[in-house]
Amino acid sequence: MKDKYTIIVIPPGHSNTRQVQFSKLGKGYLGVGMLFIGVMIIGLFAGNLYLSHYIKDLQPTIDHISQLKSTIEERDREISNLNEKTAQIKEDLTRISELEGKLSSIIPLHPKSSSASLSRGITPDAQNFMVADPPIQTPDQRVQIVSDHLSLLERYYEAAVLQKTELAHTPSILPAKAEITSPHGYRRNPFGGWSTEFHNGIDIACNYGTPVLATADGIVTFAGRNPVFGLRVDIDHGQGIVTFYGHNSNLMVKKGDQVKKQDLIAYSGNSGRSTGSHLHYGIIVNGKNVDPLTFSIVTKEV
Repeated sequence: MKDKYTIIVIPPGHSNTRQVQFSKLGKGYLGVGMLFIGVMIIGLFAGNLYLSHYIKDLQPTIDHISQLKSTIEERDREISNLNEKTAQIKEDLTRISELEGKLSSIIPLHPKSSSASLSRGITPDAQNFMVADPPIQTPDQRVQIVSDHLSLLERYYEAAVLQKTELAHTPSILPAKAEITSPHGYRRNPFGGWSTEFHNGIDIACNYGTPVLATADGIVTFAGRNPVFGLRVDIDHGQGIVTFYGHNSNLMVKKGDQVKKQDLIAYSGNSGRSTGSHLHYGIIVNGKNVDPLTFSIVTKEV
C-alpha cells in the first residue's frame, strides 16, 4: 500500500463505504486524463464562443443572401409568368391573323391588320377615332386587350359565316340571262281566249338549249317530268325557300344532288304546256308562291 493511493467513498446513511485504489502511475494517467478533458472542455467552449461571434458577425450577410434568394425566386416566377403571357399573346395574335384572313374572304376589311394596332397599344375602337389608349402598365392588360379582340373577331367570324351561308342559300340571281316576257301574277291565257290564269312564276324567253343555273345553294328535291312544266327541277334552299325551273329540254341533276349557286342544272326547252322555247322560273316561300323578282334586282334585259 506504500505506492498506492486510496479514495474512500462514503455514501449517505449507513451504506457500506467503497474504496478505490490506484498507483502513482495511475495517478499520473488520471491527472493527464483530467487535464486532457479540461483542455477539451475549454477548447469546445472557446470554439463555441468563437463560432457564436462569427455567426453573429455574418448574420447580416446571411440575411442578405436569404433575401436575394427570395428575390431571385420571385423574379423567376415573374419571368415564367411573363413567358406564359407572351406565349398566350403570340398565340392569340396568330389566331387573330388567321381570322382576319378568313374574314377578308367573306367581307371586306381594312388593309391594316388590327394585330399591328394591338402591338402599339391601340384598341380597334380607339383606332377608329385615332386615339391611343393610356400606356399599358401590366402584361395582364395587354393579354386582356388581345383576348378581348380575339373574342370579338371570333364573334364577327361566326356571324359572317352564318350570313354567308344564309346568303348563299337565298336566291339572288336569275337562272338564265334573257328577257322576262311574262311576269308573276294573273295574266291573259297564252293559249287563246279571253280567260285569265294565275302565273306562278316568270317566263324568261331564252333560246332552246340555253344553260339554266341554280339561283342559290340547295338540294334537288325533284328532277323529272311534270304534266304542266315538262322537264322540271325543284331545289330546296332551306329556311322554307324552294325554287323550280320548268319547260327544260335536258336535266343535268337528279333528286338528292347538292348544288351551289350558278351550278348548271338544266338546258332550257319547250317541254310541257308551253307555246315556245322559254324557261319558267318560280319561287315558293313557306308553301306560298311569291314573285321571283322579289329576290332579284334586275332590269328588263338581264
